Amino acid sequence: MPFAFDTTVAGASANSYVTEAEASTYFGGRLDVAEYTAATSVTVQKSLVMATTRLDAESYIGSTATQTQALQWPRYGVPTIAGWSDEVVTAIPKRIRDATCELALAILKDTSYLGDTGLEGFKNVKVGPIDVTPREDRKANALPAIVARLLAGIRLGGLSAPIARA
Repeated sequence: MPFAFDTTVAGASANSYVTEAEASTYFGGRLDVAEYTAATSVTVQKSLVMATTRLDAESYIGSTATQTQALQWPRYGVPTIAGWSDEVVTAIPKRIRDATCELALAILKDTSYLGDTGLEGFKNVKVGPIDVTPREDRKANALPAIVARLLAGIRLGGLSAPIARA
C-alpha cells in the first residue's frame, strides 16, 4: 500500500498533526536540525506520521471532537489560558504541533527511538552471571523532555501543570 500523508484536521484518514510546511517553518527557527534539513520530503512526512502516532498513544484531558476523526486532536474540554473550554478546539493546538515537530526531529536523529525493547534503560544489572547497568540518559518508551513539557497540563498521567497558591 502506498504511503499517504494526511493532515486534515479531524479527518477520518488523518495521520499527522503537522503539515510539511508547518514543520519547515518550525525548524527554520531552530538550531541542531541537520537531520531534518538533510531528509527527503517523504522521510520528513514519515517522521511526522511516526511522531503523531506516538503522541496519539498518550491519554489527554477532554474528549475527541468527533467520533469519526482518526486522531486524538482536535478535542473539547481542554484547558485554555482563561480556564476550561466547553467549546470544541477546531484547530490542532500549538503545543501539540510543536510536540509533533520535536518528536519527529528526535526520530530523525535516532531511528531506533520508537523501537524500544525495554532494555534501553539499562547498561548493566547483575543477576547471577548476567550483568546489566542502568543508563541514566534514556528510558524505554519515554518521550523526550521537551515533548513532555509541551504536553504538560493536557496529557493525563504525564507532567502536571503547575499549581499556584494565593
